[in-house]
Parts: sequence; C-alpha cells; structure tokens
Amino acid sequence: MWRSPYLRLHFGLWLATLGTGAVLLLPVALLEHLLQRWAQIDPVVGTGGQITLLLYAFLIVAPMEMATVTLAVLPYWRLRRVRMRAGLSRALETMEGVSFAVSAAIGFVSVRNLLYLWLYGSGWLSVLRVGLVTATFVLLCAGWGYVLGRHARRGMAGRRFSSAVLGTTVFSAVCDQLIFRHGVLALMAVLPVVVSMLLVAFVLWRDARGPGASSGGGPLSSIFTSAPAPSLHAIREAFRRQDRPLTLRWISFGALVTTGMITAGIALSVFLGHELGIDFSAVDRHEPGAQAIAPLALLGIGTLAAFPTSGYLLARASGTRSVLEPAMAAALALVLVMVFLGMVAPVSVVFAIAFAPIAFALSCVGAWVGLGQ
Repeated sequence: MWRSPYLRLHFGLWLATLGTGAVLLLPVALLEHLLQRWAQIDPVVGTGGQITLLLYAFLIVAPMEMATVTLAVLPYWRLRRVRMRAGLSRALETMEGVSFAVSAAIGFVSVRNLLYLWLYGSGWLSVLRVGLVTATFVLLCAGWGYVLGRHARRGMAGRRFSSAVLGTTVFSAVCDQLIFRHGVLALMAVLPVVVSMLLVAFVLWRDARGPGASSGGGPLSSIFTSAPAPSLHAIREAFRRQDRPLTLRWISFGALVTTGMITAGIALSVFLGHELGIDFSAVDRHEPGAQAIAPLALLGIGTLAAFPTSGYLLARASGTRSVLEPAMAAALALVLVMVFLGMVAPVSVVFAIAFAPIAFALSCVGAWVGLGQ
C-alpha cells in the first residue's frame, strides 16, 4: 500500500490536511481565550473552581478541538471519495483514514504546542509535556481515523465513527488534564493511557494488514507481524454470547466482587506500605523521587490486581463460556468507583478514567484464564 506511486498520488492531500489542521487551531485558540475571559477562568493557573474547570475541559475544550480536527479531514476525505467514484483512484482503504486523521492531528497539535511553549514554556518539563500530548493526541485521532477508513462507505455519518470520536474526545480531555493541569507525578498516570493506545493500535494494525500479509519492512517489521497478539476476530469471539443469555445476577455480583477486591487491594497495599516503612503522606507533601512514587505505585498495583482476580473468580463461578459477563461486571464496577470518586474528589475521576482501559483489559484477561482458554 505504501509504495511510491501511492505516496505520490496522495501525499499532497495529506500535506493539505496537515496544513488545514494547523490553520484551524488559530480560531479555536482565540475562541478558547475569549470564553475563558468571559467565564473568568484560567485553566493554566487553576482559577475558576475545580469543578468548573473540569466541565470546561470535558464539555467545551476537548469536543471543540476534536471536532476541529475532524473538520480539517472532511473536505479532503470527500475529495478522495470523488476521485474514487470518478475512476481516478483506487478504492478507499483503512490506512487512508488513519493517514488523514494523523495528518490533521499533527498539524493541529504542533501549532498548539508552539503556542504553549511560547506562552508558558520553561525548561525540560514543558518539552516533556509537549511530547506526551503530541503522542497521545495523534494516537487518539488515529483511532477514529481507523474507524473512518474501515467503514469508508458510511464516512463520518456512521454511528461507529461518532462513537469513536466521542471516546477519543473523553480521553483527550483526560490526557490534557494529566499532562498540563497537575504536577509531575500526574504525568505517570498518562503511561497506562499510552500503553492502552499502543496495544489497540498494534491489534488494529495487525488486522488491517490481514493474516497473510508479508512484512516487507525488514527484521523489525517481521518481529511485529509475527508477535503473538489476539486478532479482532478472536476478541469478538471471546465477547460473543455462546451458551446462555446474560444474567443480571452474575453481572451485579461480579461488580460487587470487583469493588470488594479493590477495597481489599487498597487495604493490603496500605498494610504492606506500613510494614515496609513507606510514607504515604509524601504524596501530599509533593516530595520528589521515589518517596512519592513508591506509595502511588503500591496503591496502583493493589487496585489493578483486583480486576484480573475478580474476572477469574466470576468466570469460574458463573460457568459462562464468554468473557462478556465479567467484562460488563468490571465496567459496572468502574462506573461505581467513578461515581464515588466524583462525590468525594472530582479530580480523581480523571485518574480513574486514565487507568480504566488497563483495568478493564486485566479483568477480561482474568476471565479468559478462568474460562480455561
């Protein structure tokens, strides 16, 4: 697909998409500035109230920015479809949607990063934040770009594309909050989001190439192509109802078991921390280095360990042949945890969403093991 004739044919469209994304950032930045002045809030400094800033980030900034990137793709995607229907170009392919989305995202986020460095940049931490937000934003946009290319006939009017854009918008807001609105330790919470996106991108890349595709990219590409990873077909089969209808009893019971395991995991982490002499108050004092990282890592491990354990137990107890019920139980438990955290400390919901994909995947893995697959 990526031979030179193909690149020569569409490279101009990708460059135009990149430039359009870069240009459209300017009115978006101006509109955000005007809204902040009108509402008397400043997300960088943190003035305006915690809940107000979260609502502004999730309901205004992230949707507006993601919609702008999709708008940058729209004219060139339609032009590509016109070329195809006129017989001037071959049929649309999955990777083309990814290419258009990535091009627009790179143009948009590059100009946004330049503005950030110009206005607020100071030292290596600003460069690190810019690098992280570039990686996360481009990977997220590549997600809905994959859906766009996969369902090219429906285009941007499809329900799957709308769902993909909605999901990427939420995680874009989460990443922005963790990278720009909190301290250095919050940057560690971006790691599970990046790992989740890379794993999803790898599975989708393998699926787009097809089972019989040759690597054609040297030894490194051959390693990635032959690496053991579940295909989309295998994942769909694992979630398919196989032997009986879903039962609300097992889903509710699984959610309660998961929340109980989370509580037990946190309690065990605190106990082990005290036995090992770990000072949990170092997090509140914002102490640098391992003194603040160790308690967070211990609590994170204790919390995440609850999900594969509960998934395994539920799969064994329910006797199901699908991971759908344990997965729904884990999702319900995550929702309950987020609701509780939202009532206690709204900012912690951002961290919960960041770790939710890893927790959900661990629960599914535990259920898969419990099924004896």
